[in-house]
Amino acid sequence: MSYITVSADVKGKDSTCLSNVRRCARGLADLELYKNGPIPINIVQQAVDEYDAAHEEGKSGNRSQIQRRKNARKVVTEMFKKIVSFLQSVATEEDIPALMQAGFNAHVPVYRKKTAPAPMAG
Repeated sequence: MSYITVSADVKGKDSTCLSNVRRCARGLADLELYKNGPIPINIVQQAVDEYDAAHEEGKSGNRSQIQRRKNARKVVTEMFKKIVSFLQSVATEEDIPALMQAGFNAHVPVYRKKTAPAPMAG
């Protein structure tokens, strides 16, 4: 079995993060690999919906709504860390296309061989 790297893009602006987690949450529902995942898909979707609603309300500039948005994003980010960790532990190279289709980044890491330093001329 080969080792692959899986990630979900939860960085950047809220709008970018939301777009990515929405896509990944939808993708999880169709991902055979995630059938026995650590967080039920409906719970993931509820958290993403909460983040989405908090994001919209936070646009008003109301401090409590902005705090709610930050908290909702933190919850979603933590969920996706667990999901990615799980996927990475069960995925194989054959799963890469399905993971990519589901909105995750997946690839086989390329390790560079260390080259010996050239001998000193002297």
